[in-house]
Amino acid sequence: MNILFQLVGRNLKLYLRDKAAVFFSFLSVIIIVLLYVLFLGAMQTDNLAEYFGDIDGVDWLVSSWIMAGILTVSTVTVPLTSIGRLIQDRENKIIMDFYTSPINRKTLALSYLLSSWIIAFIMVVFNFIIGQIYVLVNGGELLEFVQVIQILLVILLSIIVFSSFFFYIALFMKTRNSFNILSTLVGTFVGFLGGIYIPIGVLGKNIQTVMNILPVAQSATLMRAIYMKAPIDLVFSRVPQDVYNNYAYIYGLKMNIGSFEMTNFNLLIAMIVFGLLFYILSVVKLSKSNL
Repeated sequence: MNILFQLVGRNLKLYLRDKAAVFFSFLSVIIIVLLYVLFLGAMQTDNLAEYFGDIDGVDWLVSSWIMAGILTVSTVTVPLTSIGRLIQDRENKIIMDFYTSPINRKTLALSYLLSSWIIAFIMVVFNFIIGQIYVLVNGGELLEFVQVIQILLVILLSIIVFSSFFFYIALFMKTRNSFNILSTLVGTFVGFLGGIYIPIGVLGKNIQTVMNILPVAQSATLMRAIYMKAPIDLVFSRVPQDVYNNYAYIYGLKMNIGSFEMTNFNLLIAMIVFGLLFYILSVVKLSKSNL
């Protein structure tokens, strides 16, 4: 166990020393923030204000929607970047040095996973704190204690799920160039897959179904359900239920897969199954080959 902690500590230190890695972990987040500050946020606010009129809570609603999406993006990009340490160690032959030492191979593999969980959780929680300040500045209110705990649990689940997926993918990659290509692709498309750049509900039904099957959109929906509860209660308190349902399906607070409406419980189960699938695949892969 002491060896595991030492390996995790090593990975944490190397990640934090690599300023470029830290920056690129949040590059997608920075792009999303800039887009919404410059024009997308104002467009969404104006559209809602035009629809509902001059009512309280629209700015709070939009800023909460943005921050929930950004949290989801962070739970994808930060674990991906931290898993990159495995690729670097493999390319630099450090993995071979570990194999010549008395370190158990399972312990070595687990150290990379635990490192990605810890790094991502710290960074995403920091992002969450900044997001709460942003909401407060935009006329909103801080989340209640119970909601904070719920958000932290969804963050942790999302990190574990996406880490499992990227760890499995990383087992097939040999060079940093190939991993950098993956990171670029993920950073480019994660905002679309989460329905952040373009709301899922404005896309075609087939595209919606494909996106809703993926854990990025599922995580974003869970985040929004918690993050946006108070502003939703305020903005939609005096309108028919159909009006809220229409908004919820357009902006990704509710989702269907085909004709089946996914509840929050369904989303949690789907994410857990996805994560377990790739952990099992990783174990199988490692039983047949080295890291």
